Amino acid sequence: MLNPLFSIIIPTYNRANLITRTLQSVFEQQFLDFEVIVVDDGSTDNTEEVVACFRSEKLRYFKIPNGERAKARNFGINQAKGQYITFVDSDDLLYPNYFQVAYDFLKKNPDSVFWALSYEMKDESGKVLFKRVHRANVAQNLQYGNDLSCIGVFVKKEILLQHPFNENRELSGTEDYELWLRLASRYPLQGISTICAAMINHSTRSVLSTDCSKLIKRKDLFLQSIYQDEQIKSFYTPKGIRNIEAHFCVYVSLHLAMAKKKFKALQYLVKSLMIQPFIIFTYKFWVVCKKLLWGS
Repeated sequence: MLNPLFSIIIPTYNRANLITRTLQSVFEQQFLDFEVIVVDDGSTDNTEEVVACFRSEKLRYFKIPNGERAKARNFGINQAKGQYITFVDSDDLLYPNYFQVAYDFLKKNPDSVFWALSYEMKDESGKVLFKRVHRANVAQNLQYGNDLSCIGVFVKKEILLQHPFNENRELSGTEDYELWLRLASRYPLQGISTICAAMINHSTRSVLSTDCSKLIKRKDLFLQSIYQDEQIKSFYTPKGIRNIEAHFCVYVSLHLAMAKKKFKALQYLVKSLMIQPFIIFTYKFWVVCKKLLWGS
């Protein structure tokens, strides 16, 4: 494909057993002006063979040395031929309207450079666990946690070339949140309420096997990046920055609680209160409290 409108980038690592469903969902789209770039981040399984089964002129496969998701996505961005780039992980599913909704939005808003489609989380049986519906205030909502994830986000290629993902491996898992805050503080971010994709909550999701010491290091690196970015601090104001830090502390506390490190989890929960007392009124705060008290 010479000049597709959209490029979708799929980083993957040892997901041969999952990526088939993801690619099938990509190739079942109603709107067809797109290309697919699979960036294999050094897999040691048969991912390459699985991807090769999809014989399509829309698909390009690259294998690179393992460098984590940020590096894989940046590699894909540099290979992309589309005007706008979107991302999906190799265990996510797109609905058939994914690109059609994006195209319809772009026709009505031709100057848009950064927008997000809504998505939902399902379990492996297909039951909907929650819906993440984006509206006009999606940029300000980022101060309360990463509601965007990566799925459903569209960005003009030129912008991503200027503002790539941070490739520090120790930031992996939060590199998308850090980028969305950078972009949202510089470009209008528009939300589309139509649900167009699904994240699948399966037992091998990387977020469920987080190393707690690495997570704490990741938090420090993330906050260091935020506090060094004058544009982010100006856009979100001191109160917004406190919200970002407090909500990340709750996120860390939740993972510590899941790892049965209750004392450390409690420390971070208290720290979140000290940073932003109003966090006690949030649902996330009480989810962690429940986890600490009853372990479920």
